[in-house]
Amino acid sequence: KGLGYIFLIAFLSYYVQYPALSSSIGGIEPSNIVLQRAFPSLYIPVDKGYIDSDGLVELINLVGVVVSIVIASGVAQHALLYLLITAIYYFLVILGGQFYTFQWDILLVEVGFLTAFCFAPWRSLHLTLLDTNVGCWPIRFLLFKLMFMSGIVKIQAECPTWQNLTALEYHFATQCLPGPLAWYAHQLPPFLLRLGVATTFVIEIPATIFLIVPWLRIRRIGAWMQIVLQVLIIATGNYNFFNVLTMALCIPCMIGEGNGVKKGSRDTSRLVQHQSMIQSVICVLFLAISCKEMFHIEQYTNEGGKEMRWLKLSLNRHDCNNLAEKILPPIILFTILCTFVSGVRLVRKNVTNLTGLSSLIHTFICLACIVVTAIPLFDLSPGMHRLGFMNQSTLRTFRRQTSVVSHGYGLFRRMTGVGKASVTGTNAVGLPPSVVARPEIVLEAIIVDVDGNGNSTSETEWQELNFRWKPGGIDRRPRQVAPHQPRFEWRMWFAALGTVRHNAWLVSFVDKILAGCPYVIDLLDEPELKAKTKRIQMVRAQLYEYDFTRFDNEWARSIPGVHILDDDDDYSFWWQRKAVGQYLPALDSDNESLREFLRHTGYGPACRSGDERCNDVGTFCSDNESLREFLRHAGYGPACRSGDERCNDVGPFCQVASFFRRIFSGKPQLFSVVAIFSCAIIDVARSLRVINRRPKVKRD
Repeated sequence: KGLGYIFLIAFLSYYVQYPALSSSIGGIEPSNIVLQRAFPSLYIPVDKGYIDSDGLVELINLVGVVVSIVIASGVAQHALLYLLITAIYYFLVILGGQFYTFQWDILLVEVGFLTAFCFAPWRSLHLTLLDTNVGCWPIRFLLFKLMFMSGIVKIQAECPTWQNLTALEYHFATQCLPGPLAWYAHQLPPFLLRLGVATTFVIEIPATIFLIVPWLRIRRIGAWMQIVLQVLIIATGNYNFFNVLTMALCIPCMIGEGNGVKKGSRDTSRLVQHQSMIQSVICVLFLAISCKEMFHIEQYTNEGGKEMRWLKLSLNRHDCNNLAEKILPPIILFTILCTFVSGVRLVRKNVTNLTGLSSLIHTFICLACIVVTAIPLFDLSPGMHRLGFMNQSTLRTFRRQTSVVSHGYGLFRRMTGVGKASVTGTNAVGLPPSVVARPEIVLEAIIVDVDGNGNSTSETEWQELNFRWKPGGIDRRPRQVAPHQPRFEWRMWFAALGTVRHNAWLVSFVDKILAGCPYVIDLLDEPELKAKTKRIQMVRAQLYEYDFTRFDNEWARSIPGVHILDDDDDYSFWWQRKAVGQYLPALDSDNESLREFLRHTGYGPACRSGDERCNDVGTFCSDNESLREFLRHAGYGPACRSGDERCNDVGPFCQVASFFRRIFSGKPQLFSVVAIFSCAIIDVARSLRVINRRPKVKRD
């Protein structure tokens, strides 16, 4: 059910963003060409004129929504349903282009694949927890791979912030979309922040081994440690469904075999208590030894001549490579052995009937899935290729063939937004200051008024364009948007780390807003542009460096250039920023270099010319029939046609879909909440119905 809810959130988030990001009619990266090349069989009804490409994509998307509701509400949980929604989401990810290249999109596909083949029932519509232990092992191993790789790559990247345990002093302000509590977390003293980094390393590296042991108590301790970490990330950031998905992966670690004590014995409860206590002590000792190996106390003398001690990371890239070579092969083999033993126990229970054969097949499928899941782990160290499991060419071929359902992960590999300090800190503990310089693109435009005839009536100076979720004005408080992920704002964060030449989609976005394409304009938080009482005449992009404002304390005063809140009036400012330079020069719709750049990078123009803009009802930008015919044969739709007009081509289904999009596009969280609440009501009603059907026991 939990995975059904997560898929539901992912499908709804995709649905409300598709017109602006990927629609063939005015989208930033039109998906119709990708659809034709990557999925030619699905393009047949589009080619024959039965439905347009956007209508087909939306129909498939809504099929995923319906199937997710069926799973989440508990109506049916057959493996084919999980396989269907996994295939649909993979299809949508491919069409999404650069906006759907995040690791959690691939993770969701991998989780759906393993759930369909290893965990979900094939012989019934509903899952029972009696015989799920074999299917739990691939899910547990996937969680181990996700977290272990996330921890190891931080050290292998040799990022100074991770090596010095200062990453959290930058993270809260430099993450893609900070949450409302990120500003307050950024004010914590350095001691707590650096202790938090050390705790993160402990949870992501040694504690992950707890997830794949055959003892239930230890697995639960490891799972709860991962859950606590994800809850803290949720509290301060906006990482869509990723954190919830990671917590859902912890569920198989909390069920299944583990105590080895038969029920019904006289001393069962006492023996279970003793075993649980022993296992808890083992966990504490193991973590204590791991901390001793991972960290050390460094002594130094501060500017005042006082000797100080501080916690430092002992591991480096070479140590991590050796660690991966030593522990990963035994862990992989041990997981395979545990899965095989669980499968043998399951087969022995059903050896006299047909269920025994299906249990045997299921066991071998789970073993194969573990092998496939383990393939990316061999990339953690060059020495892993010399262990003799398979030669490097075979491994490369196998990795390429299984890349769709098995992927490597490396979240927060390097910390961004690290500024340069011009002075050395002089705080009480003598620590150097952490200067935050979050790069941020700020779009500015000349906006003109439009009269009733569509003519420009006045002109203004350059003014900043506001977005719903990304940082902009220094008085804009960070907002909570998860589990929805605003893909455009996320890509804007990555674009600020590079140049416009490597982010052609941003130029395509500028071209679309200059042409007045309605769905792309909807990405902005500018009501007058949406109401078409004003329009954009020119656009440029400036690069700024952002940081949170700070409370007045000794550590904050040691950071050069920081804005310290010293009175009540200043508390309305959440950010401080300084201009770095120009990111994109001023462009208008008639700019020839803009047209040339879009042609060179493969993006079609928004409209035939800059003066032919989309009108109020979103009709074609050009009345030239030959141009329209050429675009149709070349696979390009008209630049800016509204959802209502396009819906006339495919009937009432699309009209209803467009109606719901208009309601929830401004508040995507409401869309997810309504859907999840509806599923919960259906699930509760179904449970009550099952309870009422049970025969009542008569009492004397």
